[in-house]
Amino acid sequence: MNRQEKQRVIGLGLVLAWALVLFSCNRSEERSQFYLPAEFGPVRSTCFVWSTDYYEIIPKLVGIVSKKEKVTLFLGQPKEDAETIKRILENYGSNLGNVRFEIIDQRLDNIWIRDYGPVYLVNRAGEKQLVEFTYFWSDPGLIEVLASKSGLPVIKSSFNSTGGSREVNGKGTMILCETHELDVNQPKNLEEIEKEMVSKLGQKKIIWLKKGLPQDDLILKGPLYDSIYPKGVNGHVDEFCRFADAHTILITSVTQEEANSHPIYKEAKKRLDENYNILVNATDQDGKKFNVIRVPIAPLIITDRRAGPEGKIIASVTSYMNFIIGNSFILLPSYCSENSGNIKLLDKEREVVQIFKEAFPAREIIKLRADTINYYSGGFHCISIHEPQANN
Repeated sequence: MNRQEKQRVIGLGLVLAWALVLFSCNRSEERSQFYLPAEFGPVRSTCFVWSTDYYEIIPKLVGIVSKKEKVTLFLGQPKEDAETIKRILENYGSNLGNVRFEIIDQRLDNIWIRDYGPVYLVNRAGEKQLVEFTYFWSDPGLIEVLASKSGLPVIKSSFNSTGGSREVNGKGTMILCETHELDVNQPKNLEEIEKEMVSKLGQKKIIWLKKGLPQDDLILKGPLYDSIYPKGVNGHVDEFCRFADAHTILITSVTQEEANSHPIYKEAKKRLDENYNILVNATDQDGKKFNVIRVPIAPLIITDRRAGPEGKIIASVTSYMNFIIGNSFILLPSYCSENSGNIKLLDKEREVVQIFKEAFPAREIIKLRADTINYYSGGFHCISIHEPQANN
């Protein structure tokens, strides 16, 4: 080998070595980058705040979920007797071997953990971090306690954000609702909010929808129609739009017949059609189109509670989209039993179940009545939160 050939070989070796270094660095950096995982990804535990309020909805949910997977149950002050709690859970068929009690040494009387609870970021190295946003309602400081117990680092944000207002596909795309985000983050604009979400939650792209369900509007905005008021939080995404996988989006839909039947349905159709058109024209973080599937809207339930604390007629925030997703199941809101005489609603729910079976083919679809908890402005998803299983 002459001198020129030796130099060429050495040069090629240096180039190859440099390429290997760059590849190794990029791979290491990719593994260390934190992001907000999708809910349809691996779940370590489904978490609830213990309460027997709201017609014992928490024991019912724990009973269903713990038969299949792990549950974390947060117990705050004043503490109830553990044996009493266990007996209640057993009455609802809980597998206590799957239930972990997490004692929180402070008052914890807000069951809507989805909104103020921990936001877990993960990376491909199997590490986790917590993100703490400002919460505009009754925040019990749960994230600080969990960080202290777990030793996980906390990234803090001065922006208002709640778990029910965010949907992610786990690959870098997030869905947000303009009405809600602008309301809770006044006077910030969409560009500022988007920059914060991308930065804090490891996102690459935001899809902005317009308005949520009419029933999910703020009660202070006034009646939706005549003397019927909403009782919501002004546009949480989890009431009408959810990811089924990284490329599939489910969105609530209203038929023309339903729109003609009631002014609230008419307004819902207008909003949801606009959001649907945004989604079918949107692309993900890699520039690919989504598969957007329409899901029938839940029945309109109007409750005369003029004798109650609100003193108003309320349109409940009913929704098939406020479901809990586990590793092996979907806990789907329902509004009628199989022996119901409401044939039209039964047919609708059978259609909804079939859509979910096709969207989540590896998961069992479990139905549970949701109309009672819906009156209080939320649903199953709102009173639960998932701790992701970080993948190595």
